[in-house]
Amino acid sequence: MARWKVGTLFDDDPKYTDRFGLLLMLIVVSVTVLSLVDVDSPVSDVSSEVGWLTTTVVVGATLVVALRASGVAVRLQRLANVLVGGAVLLSVLGVLLSNFTSLHMGPVVSDRPGWLWVLLAAVTPVVIVRRLLKAEKVTYQALAAAISAFLLIALLANYAYLAVDSVSSTPFFGTEESTTVFMYYSMVTITTLGYGDFEAATNFGRFLSVGEAAVGQIFLVTFVASLVSLGAARLGKPRRG
Repeated sequence: MARWKVGTLFDDDPKYTDRFGLLLMLIVVSVTVLSLVDVDSPVSDVSSEVGWLTTTVVVGATLVVALRASGVAVRLQRLANVLVGGAVLLSVLGVLLSNFTSLHMGPVVSDRPGWLWVLLAAVTPVVIVRRLLKAEKVTYQALAAAISAFLLIALLANYAYLAVDSVSSTPFFGTEESTTVFMYYSMVTITTLGYGDFEAATNFGRFLSVGEAAVGQIFLVTFVASLVSLGAARLGKPRRG
């Protein structure tokens, strides 16, 4: 059996890589949708089902584009396409069956994200950082990659909080809250604003929250500062001729 090597995970195909401007736009849309659309309304509510379908499509497209822009090998991109496509298909079937038949797919299509989304959201910042480390100069795409990775960490935390809330006997915030609160809480946490209007009610929830804040700040201190230093070094070089 052939063993996986790091080199086989990436091919850096110039046809797909470094399109971080498009990725950043998709991430902004994803964060906006997750911040405004509550997908945890009653199952019979059509707007809730459409909202869940919309978030699935938008976030799925974001994760797929992130893998492509980061130079992930084509066969792994295809695997991600299948996983995301399957999730979208299940969401569409769930909406159709719930509204046009007497059947429903509640056990299959949950109003809370599964661990698949957590896994994909966890992989994307890592592969973006790997691509970012290859940058030899500060460009728009490099800046877009850094911002994208930072926002994807917040997106990952949002899905992790929701997933934990869905399997825990105690609500993440102690009381049931709209799914939009989780995205809001994630952004407040990663930026260390600390408004205090919402806080994790369990030890594991607090652990995740502190972890998000720490990772976010370490990312800012290391990678963003590195880009600034790289840009400053280039500006300091004497011009030829």
